[in-house]
Amino acid sequence: MNLPISVTQGQYVLTISGVAVILLGLLILSTVIVIMQKRKARTFQTQETSLQHTSALLHYVIEHSRYAIAVHDTELRYLYVSKKYCEEYHIPDGNAIIGKHHYEVIPNLPEKWKIVHQRCLHGEIVTGDDDVYIHEDGSVDYTRWECRPWYRENGQIGGIIVYTELLTQQKQMASELKEAHDYLDALLMESNSPILVWDSSYVITRTNHSISSLLGLPIHEIVGKNVGTIFFSLGERELDRLENRLETEHSLSNVEIHLKTIEGEIRTILWNAGPIFDPVDGSLVATIAQGLDITERNAIEQQNKEQLEELRRWYEVMSHREGRVIELKQEVNALLKEKGQIARYASVEQESDT
Repeated sequence: MNLPISVTQGQYVLTISGVAVILLGLLILSTVIVIMQKRKARTFQTQETSLQHTSALLHYVIEHSRYAIAVHDTELRYLYVSKKYCEEYHIPDGNAIIGKHHYEVIPNLPEKWKIVHQRCLHGEIVTGDDDVYIHEDGSVDYTRWECRPWYRENGQIGGIIVYTELLTQQKQMASELKEAHDYLDALLMESNSPILVWDSSYVITRTNHSISSLLGLPIHEIVGKNVGTIFFSLGERELDRLENRLETEHSLSNVEIHLKTIEGEIRTILWNAGPIFDPVDGSLVATIAQGLDITERNAIEQQNKEQLEELRRWYEVMSHREGRVIELKQEVNALLKEKGQIARYASVEQESDT
């Protein structure tokens, strides 16, 4: 069957098979359009899911960062913030400030920070080290910070990121550490006892005026030398024995070592030494030794010993002498008795009777 169609150009005849082809083409076209739309929808959904995941991941990473981080848009509204940032700026709830203006959350911000924000929004990266931040209550914090812009896909600035590190506690600890170091250094340097500090290679790293005066050498000529050069009078064998003891016990207790002064005088020093270990890995860092000059004490002890020996000898002599005198007196009394005379030494007679 033929279906006539009138057009301005003339008469055309459309067959049933022709209609079927047209309908099939339209069906295929519509199917392709539907498939493309579904694929586009799935792609859009995948992209949206991926974007949501990326945003959630970024939020997670920033929130749990060990550093104080805040991400703002171009209007300085909060987009992301780390817990550390909230702790350092005393913000109770980080989620509550999302979307709020930075100057609303932290009012009375110094003018220099506002200038930094504007510079950063124009593409600059601005940093500060050991920067002083004075709070409203007059307390002072020291910070290290960096402010840099972040960019959208089209290359335009989307806002700024502020990294902040609070240094106040570190500075306080450093100040206390320096104060303790200066105190210990003064204590070491001004001590009346000779002090030596050597590392694990037995190289002297610290000493004091006492041993400097004892040896007649300036401190800089002692530091850097092997401890064996100070204890040279021990001899090679004794030095090896001392080193072996330090290797195994890492300490000395009441060890007498002779030191030779620049004038050639031999001084006897009683040494006690203890190890200093690394608190992290337990390795030996240094050994600190303190000495006591017992030269005079030993001399006095020697004098006392000699005097005691002398007294002992005299006592023995006198004891024997006294016994001999008694014997002689007894002999005289005996002779007098034989002659019928009275004993001359009555005390001797009394002692013999008892």
